Amino acid sequence: MKKRLATILTRQDFWVGLAVIAVGVAGLLHIAYGNWRPGPAVGPHAFPQMAYITLIIAGAIIAGGVAFGIYDTPLDRARGIVVTGVAVVALGVVMFWLARVVGVFVSTAATLMLAAFVLTPDPLRRWPSTIVLPLVSAAVIYGLFVTVIGVPISGAILF
Repeated sequence: MKKRLATILTRQDFWVGLAVIAVGVAGLLHIAYGNWRPGPAVGPHAFPQMAYITLIIAGAIIAGGVAFGIYDTPLDRARGIVVTGVAVVALGVVMFWLARVVGVFVSTAATLMLAAFVLTPDPLRRWPSTIVLPLVSAAVIYGLFVTVIGVPISGAILF
């Protein structure tokens, strides 16, 4: 059991999952106790809560995959753990900043691509998952929010 736990603690996906969970929890805490308050919990007002809950679930799936033996590349040093965590949080901040400047679709696509490049070993060799998949995902996310949920998207330089 100790050996398995030691193996889990040396895997990048485990720490990425924990960082994603931390971002989701921080967002929910900000909604609950910060200055920003969402409106009624239906329609576009429910989006922030849904996004943070989705982050928590995704983080649990990523970290849980490591616990069930789905390992990725082991980290060489503790510095790699810190760099990975900081990169994930920084990408989230960059996404929100970019959304105001260039638009939601472009910021989502750019953030997903950057995350794929940061978190994928040899990202150019795996170009379908680091370039194509983020573009398709951004288009689907944008379409769902605009058409299904009806989230009003503010105008920016791009769409």
